[in-house]
Amino acid sequence: MATKLRTFTRNKILKILSFSLVVILITASSLQWFYLHNRNINPEVLFVQDYDQSETYHRKVSQGIRDTINQIVYDIEKILPEPEYLYYVSDGEKAYYNASLSHILDHEKYLYKYVDQSWEYGEHTYNNIQYYFDENLSLYLTFTEEYMEQKQQEWEDEKTQLLPIVISIFTSITVAILLIIYLILVTGRKPEDDEVHLTPYMDMMYSDIQLGIMIFPLMISYSEYNMVRNYGNSHSSNVLGMDQILVIILSAFTTIISTIILGVILLSLVRKIKAKRLIKHSLVYAIFSGISKFIRSFFDDSRFEHFPLTKSLDRRQLIFTSASGVMVFTSFIFLLSTRSLFIGMIPVFIEAIIIYWYFNENRKTFKEINQGFQASLQEQMKSERMKVDLITNVSHDLKTPLTSIISYVDLLSKEDLPESAKDYVNILADKSGRLKNIVSDLFDLAKSTSGSLPLDMKHLDLKKLIQQTLGDMEDEIEKSGISIKESLSATPVYIYSDGKKLYRVFQNIIGNALKYSMQGTRIFIDMKIDNNIVEVTIKNTASYPMDFTAEEILQRFTRGDEARTSEGSGLGLSIAESFTWASGGRFQVEIDGDQFKVILKFPVNGVELVSGPE
Repeated sequence: MATKLRTFTRNKILKILSFSLVVILITASSLQWFYLHNRNINPEVLFVQDYDQSETYHRKVSQGIRDTINQIVYDIEKILPEPEYLYYVSDGEKAYYNASLSHILDHEKYLYKYVDQSWEYGEHTYNNIQYYFDENLSLYLTFTEEYMEQKQQEWEDEKTQLLPIVISIFTSITVAILLIIYLILVTGRKPEDDEVHLTPYMDMMYSDIQLGIMIFPLMISYSEYNMVRNYGNSHSSNVLGMDQILVIILSAFTTIISTIILGVILLSLVRKIKAKRLIKHSLVYAIFSGISKFIRSFFDDSRFEHFPLTKSLDRRQLIFTSASGVMVFTSFIFLLSTRSLFIGMIPVFIEAIIIYWYFNENRKTFKEINQGFQASLQEQMKSERMKVDLITNVSHDLKTPLTSIISYVDLLSKEDLPESAKDYVNILADKSGRLKNIVSDLFDLAKSTSGSLPLDMKHLDLKKLIQQTLGDMEDEIEKSGISIKESLSATPVYIYSDGKKLYRVFQNIIGNALKYSMQGTRIFIDMKIDNNIVEVTIKNTASYPMDFTAEEILQRFTRGDEARTSEGSGLGLSIAESFTWASGGRFQVEIDGDQFKVILKFPVNGVELVSGPE
């Protein structure tokens, strides 16, 4: 049950659907908010039932009181625009009004009365007025019942419009948050295991660069919010104008793009956190790590372990830099303290001596390095030529008599011979065929090591090549009784290499694993991609004690199991290594107890691998 649930929750299609639904829900929520903002619907309608108890009504009353008082203070004959309320205001000498006092008193339910420096309120008023005026001033302000009933109806209509939209926004945001939590939990996980799987493209981007990219959609969203707010505040009508509709459509498009960008980067950062690579896979960390390694290398000699002359150059450079800095600082101190040019020039003369010593000693070291390099290069070239010539000549001299032997053995096998003689002929055929394979392997090794191996470099699918090799070796695999468990990429992995040579590489490695694996065990073929490098690992459990090193097993004519003398030439891994490097890859052997592991690395999409075989 748990396995089925894990398979379902980590399904790739379910993840894509959940992510798409998050984008849709967030976009829908933002559009509904933009719509409400442009419609100028007052959110207070959700929390206050009666209009005459609302803050909106209180502000209208307060504004009306200020406007009527200003008529007395500034001698304004008429309030513009014409107010919705009825008022009468007087300071004892002059009076301003838009209705008679008796008519105002007929609407006492909503009456605000200020007489003798005290307020009196009607039955349905917001009785929290804090204004106090001159003792001679009297003020009467009221709203008609018809007007208040109309405002109450508008208040309830706005609530009816707003409530379902608010519920929809809240529901959408809640579901979106739950889906985001789900995506955070399952991102990087696959149904078949609990490992964290990073994507080959997005997760290769530095973490701090991803955080920087996230700023842009956030800035766009903020600008979009300001734009919508300004358009909403500039329109008082409840009907959306064409310009407002266009702004909402533009907001929908930018919200979709921003949400996708933010979502993809957020999930990438989550995968890095799960893989414990968030900080280590940042540009700042890479820079400081490189600087730290560079500085440490001056003290632990890690860069110059095998190069004593280079080490002396580096040490000399460190001494020269430090001494030069001291001399410059000393010269500056002398000039400031003594103000004597002669004394200040003493460090300059010492600096000149240091510079002469530095360049003179470096010249001697460079001369030694060049001499050693030339001698080593000539010796290496001479040795390689001798080996290639020897292998080529011996192979060529063996070819002609070997061809004749195989032909005559083939003729003998067709003759009517005694049973004992037929057995001898079969042995001859087997041994001569094996000798022919060794000669052919020697030719291939000679070509690959001499650099004259013909290559047909093309863009090919490494995953498909491995599957093709396993398919062609199906009979051999079935005969061995060893099962193979493969864990390859879910998508094609394209590299730039020679398909025929790599086919031979995988054929040799898998063939060796089938011969030397312990019965009842399995051969594992795993593929993973990291930093644009695809790594293929083939490992098996040996049926014999592996008392040799990785370097020894890669030597020509070396067998892993010395007890096996009837099959193989000891050249399979050597050919596989040579062909791998010649085809643009890297080849590595690791031995851990009874585990024998071959690791092949290739650049994805033809990215060049700088280092070569040691």
